Amino acid sequence: MDDELKERFFNTMMCFRKLEAAFSIECEMQMNEMAILHNITGNCSCQECTCMNLDVPKMQEKLQISKPAVSYILNALEKKNYIVREIDPKDRRKITISTTPEGEAAAERSLERYDAVWSDILTRFGEDNMRQLLDLLTDLNELYASMDPKKKCSK
Repeated sequence: MDDELKERFFNTMMCFRKLEAAFSIECEMQMNEMAILHNITGNCSCQECTCMNLDVPKMQEKLQISKPAVSYILNALEKKNYIVREIDPKDRRKITISTTPEGEAAAERSLERYDAVWSDILTRFGEDNMRQLLDLLTDLNELYASMDPKKKCSK
């Protein structure tokens, strides 16, 4: 294998990590925290629209993380006073997750900032280039997953 190509691939992957960090800094929270907080605030069916039972397996698959990682993220969100967890009065085996006013505001701010960063990247990089990049990254993820099925990333 061409060592220069291998080095370039490595450096590019490290830059992608920096890109995620840039989104996180702009949005005041890690990408996984943002995804879970948005899942909580965006999928509520109660009248006040502030509580739900988080579909942990769905979030694990979407974010490609373990169940303990989801618990760690929920602890971090609770520590930031973005969510409150309580025993569900209808079913004491379940935990109800409620967003706080701070959590609602943080979710709104993070979405606005994420959209602004995304819009800037898309404008500068171009929609056609982005579609091509996403197609290539999807192919790379599928190749990687075929090497070990436990490494499969969802699309």
